[in-house]
Amino acid sequence: MRGVRTAMWIARRYLLARSHGYATFINWVSFVGLLLGVMILTVVVSIMNGFDREMTSRILSAVPHGFFEYHGDPPIARLEAIEGVDRVVRLFQGEAMATRYGGVAFIALAGVDEDGVRALPPILSERALDDLVSVPGSIVLGAALARDLRLGVGDEVVLAVALPSSTGVRARFERFTLAGTFEIRAQPDAVLGIARRADIIERGLVPAGIDGWRLQLDDGLDAPGLAERIRTVLGPDVNIRFWMDDYGELFRAVRIEKAIMFALLALIVAIASLNIVSGQAMLVNDKRGDVAMLATMGASRGLLVGVFFLQGFSVAFLGVATGLVAGIAVVVNANDVVALFEGLVGASLIEGTYFERIHSRLEISDLLAIGSVSLGLSLAAVLRPAFKAAAENPADALHAA
Repeated sequence: MRGVRTAMWIARRYLLARSHGYATFINWVSFVGLLLGVMILTVVVSIMNGFDREMTSRILSAVPHGFFEYHGDPPIARLEAIEGVDRVVRLFQGEAMATRYGGVAFIALAGVDEDGVRALPPILSERALDDLVSVPGSIVLGAALARDLRLGVGDEVVLAVALPSSTGVRARFERFTLAGTFEIRAQPDAVLGIARRADIIERGLVPAGIDGWRLQLDDGLDAPGLAERIRTVLGPDVNIRFWMDDYGELFRAVRIEKAIMFALLALIVAIASLNIVSGQAMLVNDKRGDVAMLATMGASRGLLVGVFFLQGFSVAFLGVATGLVAGIAVVVNANDVVALFEGLVGASLIEGTYFERIHSRLEISDLLAIGSVSLGLSLAAVLRPAFKAAAENPADALHAA
């Protein structure tokens, strides 16, 4: 214990001394480099988390969390008894083409009944909801899709539906009335159309898609954890598709992008750690006489290693800790920081996107990963000079001094 206190005392004197010249300057450069590297890494990862979460939430507000076909009556009570399952309602899913003024657009057509309409998230006006329940021939489109087709509420929408026939496929044209639009500022705005399931059945359009059941969860992000229990209740013969099956590639790409960004930005931390090696090597060379005197007075190898390790690691720890605090502060005030930056450059960073502000999300696991990687790189950087100092021959060092 006394040896540890002695090593800490000497390391503190070396750290706070102002007579080391260029070695002190390099240590300050290392500190600033670690601070900036960790701060940038924290900000970028947290903002990517925020946009990922926001995009996921928007998509899950419009698409089914789960969809399955079931011959007969499905075990609705047993499904809704699973903690995390909100409700199970009827849903038709198909495809069609919408045409208006010579324009043509693809539509992912959804057919809902009254329970399904009431189960929709609050993306529609009350009038549009009432029309979907009570007015035959009503349809609701994504705002982007309606703009592309130059449609307004009350306009006629012509859908071209491909139906199977004995000779192959035949086209059926059906007219609907636009009851309203929705806008979640995500991909469904450009493709999704919601109609009355009763209209789809009465007009004989069921063969153009699948008439099944929609599984709605309290939180769509819980789907991966609930999938196995839901499949067990439905049985092995029922194929259920969760939202991950349709959008999984998109979110896997986001995760890969996040991992690549993490690795690239970690290189900034690695470069700052290399600066610590330079500073420590200069300090060791400057203190060769001190090391030799301590060794001749009986200082152990562990004490000498501890002195230079604690001195270098203190710089690294302070840089990483300050960087984390600064990064968290920037993330918490991300929109204010972006507004200041936009005022300086005179341009918007998110103009032309689906987002109206910067979304950020701090996750403890990411902060722990950033801190661990940064301190691990710094630890590897300070060990080499520390062991080199302890390996010095006292006689040679005193002679050189």
